[in-house]
Amino acid sequence: MNHTDTADERRSLAVGEITQLFEDATFPLTTADVIDRYADVEIVYPHESDPLQTVLETSGHETYESQDDLELAIFNGVRRDAVGRPRYSDRGDSPHDTDTTRLQQSF
Repeated sequence: MNHTDTADERRSLAVGEITQLFEDATFPLTTADVIDRYADVEIVYPHESDPLQTVLETSGHETYESQDDLELAIFNGVRRDAVGRPRYSDRGDSPHDTDTTRLQQSF
């Protein structure tokens, strides 16, 4: 995680580093609490970024009872391209796939 030395700058945080951000937080936290405490955090995607506040606005004003609840709200609020290819799974073929379906998959 990249931290800055001045309050005027933003901290850049890759999507995969979100869990590290809240390790020392005390829950429950409201959306307003999170925005106040982490206003300088920018969530970085492969080609773009969003302020944490923008990401949390998609979940509305909530109270997060645990770190898991907050992280889930963030993961649900990030842009579609932040978490990989849409509808991609590395779990292998579905038992209901046909040979035709497997031939149409792109890798």
